Amino acid sequence: MSAASRRAQEMARQQAVAAAKRQRERRMALVAALVALVLLVGGGIAFQAWRTRRAPDAPTSGAESLAPVAIADGKPIVLGRSDAPVKLALYEDFHCPHCADFEEAYGPGLAAARDSGKAAIELYPMSFIDAGSASAANAMACAAEAGFGSSYYEGLFANPTLRWSDDQLIELANQVAPAHTKRFSSCVTSRVHAGWATSINAAADANGVSSTPTLFLDGARLDLATLSPEALQTKIDEAATT
Repeated sequence: MSAASRRAQEMARQQAVAAAKRQRERRMALVAALVALVLLVGGGIAFQAWRTRRAPDAPTSGAESLAPVAIADGKPIVLGRSDAPVKLALYEDFHCPHCADFEEAYGPGLAAARDSGKAAIELYPMSFIDAGSASAANAMACAAEAGFGSSYYEGLFANPTLRWSDDQLIELANQVAPAHTKRFSSCVTSRVHAGWATSINAAADANGVSSTPTLFLDGARLDLATLSPEALQTKIDEAATT
């Protein structure tokens, strides 16, 4: 065999070895991708199952019980005394992560102003993120109608990652208002206030609100990007005395 033939044969052998190596690498990459996909899907399924089945935690603070609130299309849920000198219109979604952050920072001060009689919170529970938002908004209306809206509201934001299945919404009521009647459970499962929840989205749109959280103090929109919890309390105190 000539030298040229041997070089050609060796080159062909090397090319075959390289091709086989590339093929093995492609198979290994495909297997790794499939394993990663299975883990990702499995993890996602497990997370969604956890969100749907885990029992909610009770809120750490105990909100005062309130009188039952009438639910009317397009009208907010009023938490606190209707004759309070300050009116705070608050637009939130119970699955909005920024709303959960807002509640963590501003919630204690708002609750104190509400419970002291300084401010009434006009709550607009929007439901534009997912189905859980709408279910939670409906349940919030059921709780307010039954007279434990404030504690239920705080309980919803104490569990922002839950999917809010009917069982979870009912269990939360068991935690914050053990004496609630079967009427609340029926209100949740029958979606009694689903139409009201839809009307709240329409009311928010009519009022120029397209994002959550959004807060108005006596009709004036507040810039939450620059407003500290302490500054908000000062505004409430000043408004209550004028």
